Amino acid sequence: MSASRQRRPFDWEAAGEELGETLSSYHMLVVAGADSVITGRVAVGIARAQSMNRRSAVGDLFAESPPIRELVPTDDPHGIVDSFLYGVSISRIAYPVAGTGQLFAMQSGTEPPVYDEILTNPRWYRLCAGFREADALLVLAVPSNAPHLEDLVAAADGAILVANAAPPGIPFHRVIANVREQNGAIGPATRSNPAIQSSAPWWRNRTASIAGVLLTLLIIAAYLWLAYRPFARTPRPTEYPKPDTTQGLGRVIAPDSSGADTAGAGRVATAMPRPANPGDSTKAAIFGVELMAANTQAGAILKLQKDGKQLPAATFAPVTIQGAPWYKVVSGAFTNRTDADSLLANLRRLKVLDAGRGMVVQAPFAFLIDSNVPAAAVTNLIAAHVNRGEPVYALRQENGTAWLLAGAFESVEQAAGYAESLRASGTAPVLVYRKGRSY
Repeated sequence: MSASRQRRPFDWEAAGEELGETLSSYHMLVVAGADSVITGRVAVGIARAQSMNRRSAVGDLFAESPPIRELVPTDDPHGIVDSFLYGVSISRIAYPVAGTGQLFAMQSGTEPPVYDEILTNPRWYRLCAGFREADALLVLAVPSNAPHLEDLVAAADGAILVANAAPPGIPFHRVIANVREQNGAIGPATRSNPAIQSSAPWWRNRTASIAGVLLTLLIIAAYLWLAYRPFARTPRPTEYPKPDTTQGLGRVIAPDSSGADTAGAGRVATAMPRPANPGDSTKAAIFGVELMAANTQAGAILKLQKDGKQLPAATFAPVTIQGAPWYKVVSGAFTNRTDADSLLANLRRLKVLDAGRGMVVQAPFAFLIDSNVPAAAVTNLIAAHVNRGEPVYALRQENGTAWLLAGAFESVEQAAGYAESLRASGTAPVLVYRKGRSY
């Protein structure tokens, strides 16, 4: 080979496109690598390949990945971080890419991502469900050393590793493929179990084949055990209703009719919050059953964990009684007292409450955490919040979706204290009248 012939640079985007052609059954993918440029190129290639057949969005969760930033045709710096922290809607940060199929690009945002907050946010489950319902694809480019990367991968359909990335927290069965440089030329993206080269000795091929079969059987057994073990907390939904494919990408996550932001973070409350949906006051689900008042949050959480399966719309509400903090455990959301009385009697019959314990209360207010949640995503989202010790529950709305709510308060004044706790945790409090039916 003459010295004039130089080694061609590896085309990472082409490798991503080649892999992307095989990923039609996925709806949210995490592309993890150490380098923001090559990781971004792989993510763009995957999204570009899929955009020929369906709406696809590529998002940047590096501080900035140049290949993704170059696709954004505006100087507006808002992006994914702004959506999660300040409630900017997905439709405002997803920019169509000219000259392609149905490709959209989302940059990182006005601030660098704080991975401890962004990657652990339960909203990723909602986004994955929304893209699945729309038969669309979301591809996220993320540093492979980002803290809590495994939480993001758990919410997605799986991870694609770039170059030599090997995040220790990601289970083997969650890795869909590896994209690696192939001898300095453009080579295919390899699956996590690459085939043995045919030039190897026959006995090595046979030994490797047997080992591969055994390993596959072990992986399947482990997967089945994880999927069906009795104490699994966050089962992943397997089927979703088909969406109206005429909707735009921005409507994958649609705003709620009450005006509250879908991320539960777009409205900054004052010291004394006001309900965001005053028009629902006449049909609010104001009745519930107060089970107990615990003097510690841990006591309230323990009650929910112990009896949660028998408690519809179970939550707790931090309140101040005679200057001391208490946590009222409440179940149920009804528009009439008769239904609440029935729940109280049933809980006593089931020994969830001792005879004479518990009482029907009027608690019309709660804080909206998320809205327009697809029914298929409710279980995962509730489990994610409960695992973090958050008193979140779901109420089914008339259109079949759900509201995710936290707390059940008798008055606006009572709710004000919890508003401060939400704000301190990075969630702007949105107070609403409770409405809908318990799951």
